[in-house]
Amino acid sequence: MTTRTHTSNNRVSPAFVVFLWFVVAIGVGTVLLWLPWAHTGPDIRLPFLDALFTAVSAACVTGLSVVNVHDTFSFFGQFIIFVLMELGGMGIMTFASYGFRLIGRRMSMEHHLATADAIYGSDAANIFKKTFVQILKVTLSIQAIGAVLLFISLAPRHAAAGEYGLWVWSSLFHSVSAFCNSGFMIYQDDLQSLRQNIPFLVTLLTLVTLGGLGHMVLNELYRLPGYIRNHTKKPKWISLHTRVVLTMTAVMILIGTLCIWALGTKEEGSSLWHAIFETISGRTAGFSIISQAGLPLPSIIVLCFVMFVGGSPGSCAGGIKTTSLAIWIGRIHANLRNDTNVNLFGYTIAPDLVSRARILMAVTSVWLLAGVFILAVIHPQENLQTLIFEQISAFGTVGLSMNFTPRLESAGRVWIIISMFVGRLGPLSIALWMVPSKKVSINRPIGRIMVG
Repeated sequence: MTTRTHTSNNRVSPAFVVFLWFVVAIGVGTVLLWLPWAHTGPDIRLPFLDALFTAVSAACVTGLSVVNVHDTFSFFGQFIIFVLMELGGMGIMTFASYGFRLIGRRMSMEHHLATADAIYGSDAANIFKKTFVQILKVTLSIQAIGAVLLFISLAPRHAAAGEYGLWVWSSLFHSVSAFCNSGFMIYQDDLQSLRQNIPFLVTLLTLVTLGGLGHMVLNELYRLPGYIRNHTKKPKWISLHTRVVLTMTAVMILIGTLCIWALGTKEEGSSLWHAIFETISGRTAGFSIISQAGLPLPSIIVLCFVMFVGGSPGSCAGGIKTTSLAIWIGRIHANLRNDTNVNLFGYTIAPDLVSRARILMAVTSVWLLAGVFILAVIHPQENLQTLIFEQISAFGTVGLSMNFTPRLESAGRVWIIISMFVGRLGPLSIALWMVPSKKVSINRPIGRIMVG
């Protein structure tokens, strides 16, 4: 009797590997952050739920925290947060796919294509293998340069006091936190004492912007000078994906800055600089130099929108992504013109990508509405704008809060944990699970109902 092995049934889904990696990283991080030597003193005992909240926030590069990092965590605890941010920000699918190679397994072609498409916006799986090392080189190089610039800008704060160890650690920690779009700070007053340190803040914003562009864009920009030298007669030097990402990023920053600057803040001395910082950081990082509770309602609405959109695919950012917004706008424009095709920059977008963007937009909207309802049930005393802001910030892995996170009830903290986890994994899982497969076509009668 011959036994046949169906290898297709034994393949492990990349989406499951991504999920498992996050669960393991968060589980180990939670235990380590809960240990006594992760805290600043014997009189501090972090509850297990708060350790879990911090671990999820760090791994999902959100930055929301129910405790003050400086007052609660020792160097060991801060180092655990540092590692979790790096693992989450580098892109969990990169490590998962690399793990398949290490253990000698081969992903199915369909899953490999889906993984490459989710990371690079390309359907060529071999791009992943060829550029993995380049991803690490570019990412670590940017973080290293950022750490050096932060080190120089922090000299007035630490050099005179002789805090050389803290000086170096702060530069490394905040460089990774900014590039990974996490928003964690190790200073007691967060950024309030550094509001006048413009070189420090500009470096942070630059790292945040680069971290939100995505690995494909960074790699393409890294190779662009050499490509231009070798292809001087070619009019188009960057891909459609990079053009969409750079254009939408610039438009989002410009519109957000102008709106918040025009609408103003309740804080004295607010300026165009405050509007620029809040817009860039508010898209996904969560750093803030003004209190979110001090923003007028129109400015809060603008921030909610930029948090909802977030960064770009394959990046450290959350949200529905800039490319999804571009496709959605293109779809509206096509419908108004009674055109069946969605066109961007002279290209017709593939129908499956239009469908994916539509699904992502719909699922995200439903989740956010459900989340606001759940938070309202748990915290009926809070005003609606605070709950909406907290929910979008958690799902978009932003980390901004209207001073509400530390006041969350236990049930509210559990829900925010779930929202951060789903917000980080949701778009990735959709990209991995939407694998083309053969389906039996069944002809059914066409039905019509009234709409509108």
